[in-house]
Amino acid sequence: MTANRKRTRSGKRDLYLEEAQSLYLAGKSLEEIQGLFPVALSTLQRWQREGRWDEKRLQVLVSPRWLGEALKGLLREKTGRLLIQGALKPQELDELTKILTLIERLCSQGSDLKAVSLEVMDRFSEFLRTWVTDAEEMKIITGRIQEFFRNLENDGELGK
Repeated sequence: MTANRKRTRSGKRDLYLEEAQSLYLAGKSLEEIQGLFPVALSTLQRWQREGRWDEKRLQVLVSPRWLGEALKGLLREKTGRLLIQGALKPQELDELTKILTLIERLCSQGSDLKAVSLEVMDRFSEFLRTWVTDAEEMKIITGRIQEFFRNLENDGELGK
């Protein structure tokens, strides 16, 4: 019985940890995340501590890797909402898949950070303009994107 219980925990970790972390980095609270996944708040709090999510959240604006993780969380959440509503067309799903692939490249710090960043942000911005109707939410997202590019410029990445 104990071994079976342990396997279940590992299964939840395998299924939800990465997405929960991405959503947290994107600004969601643990309580909001708990509402999205069948995971106890205490488990999310443990994952938060063990994974040092608060430190990563602070790095979102200065680290391409953690910005990418936050963007993945936002993209997954928006896509999930659209799928539930039945409002996502196959062409749009294909575009979102491409965006996710580009974000993955950003997270892995591909060789051409500038090109990948620009392409991801351009596609993501286009997607958001279509679906985000809350002006305040769009303002927050736009601010994070602008800060990301300011940090790249300060590091000399975009000036080359």
